[in-house]
Amino acid sequence: MASGVVDIQVSKELAENTMVIIYNCEGGLPNDLHLIRDGYEVTLQRADLEGKVRVVHEQGSDCSFNYIEVDPLTARKFRMRHGSRFTLNYDPNVNRLRIRRITTSQAHGFLVSEPRKHRDGSIIIGYTLLSWLGIPSTPNMVITVANGSISKKLKVVIPENELETDFRLTPINMRRFGLRPGKKWGLVYNQLTQTMKVMPVAATASRRIRPRLTKPTRRR
Repeated sequence: MASGVVDIQVSKELAENTMVIIYNCEGGLPNDLHLIRDGYEVTLQRADLEGKVRVVHEQGSDCSFNYIEVDPLTARKFRMRHGSRFTLNYDPNVNRLRIRRITTSQAHGFLVSEPRKHRDGSIIIGYTLLSWLGIPSTPNMVITVANGSISKKLKVVIPENELETDFRLTPINMRRFGLRPGKKWGLVYNQLTQTMKVMPVAATASRRIRPRLTKPTRRR
């Protein structure tokens, strides 16, 4: 068996029925997807959908979370949207790769005060933290930030230093949410509702979702 958690990237450059797996990204979760044979054709299955795809391995560099690239035809057939997150489970006995959508991801982020008042309509999130949470880095991305019953829509801004794991809010927004800077907070993001909940670290069980793996190991 082989398991892992990946993000989806749809690439028009790929041949039909092709899946490229990049499983060695710096911030990716432990996985053993290398056990799927490179260049091998497998049966891809999602619920009652299935079909043949050719798996290709590539090494990632400067990527924050493991991902797969699929051609547009495969993406449409298996209802995989660009930026969505999936678990992969491969059974070599039947040569079947099962995929399942993950809607929520969690991480810890260090809150920093953002002094610029024109950022009152924004939340600044380091790219690494963004990747852990499964928030797509699309232009003009807007998410709902919530703490308890208090919520507000904020535009996502990615700082120049993409390796940052901090998130920044202006003082007026921190007061709105009842948050204090200079400490870590638990963050849970839902891809379906595009909502990021902020809560005390103790309220989140682990920094990131942890799939069941048989042999743990370590975007272009």
